[in-house]
Amino acid sequence: MLAGCNGRHDDMPAAADDVPVLSVPLKRDGHWLLEARSADGKSVRVLLDTGATLNVLDRRGRLAAVPMTPAAEAVFLRNGLLSEPVGDRAVTSGTASDTMRMELGTSPAIRLDGWSIPAGGPVLIGDMARLSSVYERPFDGIIGMESMRNLTWRADYVAGRLSAYAGEAPAHAWQQCAFMTLDAAQRTPLIELRLRDEPLPFLLDTGDNGDVALPQETFDAIAEAQWFERINTTFSYDATDRFTPNQQGLIAGFAIGQKALPKLTVLAGSPTPRIGQGLLEKMDRFEMDFRHYRFCFDLPDTPKDSTPSIIGAGLQRAGDRYRVAALAPDGRLAASGIEIGDRVVMVERTSVATLKFVRLLELLNAAATGEVTIERGKRTLVIKLRAI
Repeated sequence: MLAGCNGRHDDMPAAADDVPVLSVPLKRDGHWLLEARSADGKSVRVLLDTGATLNVLDRRGRLAAVPMTPAAEAVFLRNGLLSEPVGDRAVTSGTASDTMRMELGTSPAIRLDGWSIPAGGPVLIGDMARLSSVYERPFDGIIGMESMRNLTWRADYVAGRLSAYAGEAPAHAWQQCAFMTLDAAQRTPLIELRLRDEPLPFLLDTGDNGDVALPQETFDAIAEAQWFERINTTFSYDATDRFTPNQQGLIAGFAIGQKALPKLTVLAGSPTPRIGQGLLEKMDRFEMDFRHYRFCFDLPDTPKDSTPSIIGAGLQRAGDRYRVAALAPDGRLAASGIEIGDRVVMVERTSVATLKFVRLLELLNAAATGEVTIERGKRTLVIKLRAI
């Protein structure tokens, strides 16, 4: 573990003037969605996802993949990008929102700001409408680690910029750096988090908007040790329109290196331990340096603790309403008398017709929110929300 870092190694040549190949506006909004251009100049939107190994594109649309040919497969086998012939078989892949069976193909050329991804690389071919359905802004493709690991990525939430460097990034003196490795099988980035001095490798996943996710057995062990301040039920929504209940806990005691982190929400049921944008966006800035295999970051003077969701419901957009598709008995909505199938019309005096999902969750979790208006069958009801 490194105590500090200076961003410059004497034995590594610097790129001219430390100029980024990509520099775009950045917000704390749970994901890295960027505007890009296809080879024919069309404007497209892509998700940068360090939790995905390969790029994922659709078979058609503005950013279409090309089906795999035997010649392309032979090149990928020779270069080590494939470990065995695939042929017509689909492969299973975990993405930002789901696990799917997808075919292999090759990529068209893609340009993001000054960063060019050449044509011909391996991609997974998926249904982008389905993959992006859990986001409020649809996207045309996912850019994974096989493309991203050729650059150093710097997210500065204070300056509001996301930058990527092909050479040396500018020097810095940030609070903490940690060694970063790549998973041997998936080639995705791993860093070590400690929980009360117990080390555990975590996947850095910019396609996930939570704080921390753990396998169920690890979550259960922490719960048995009574380290969680509270545990409740939340729902995850995948691209098949399915809501799955998951346990969520609030915990203090995580650290990266010598730097203690604020209280974090931990979601159970992940195949592997992972860090999402919820934690990354608590930082003032962070850097993933794949040239020197390190993760560096700054925290604000008073980092903000996470607040777990208490609503205990799966909500789905239905026209100008939100339909209650799933409920947990320990959640605020069920405790207040809301039922599955109810349609949320208003929260206090705010119509949900144009309300973004994230804002809806904020309102329903807020202690100051006292009532919601719903439709149940042909009736319109005002439900008083209970504090839990």
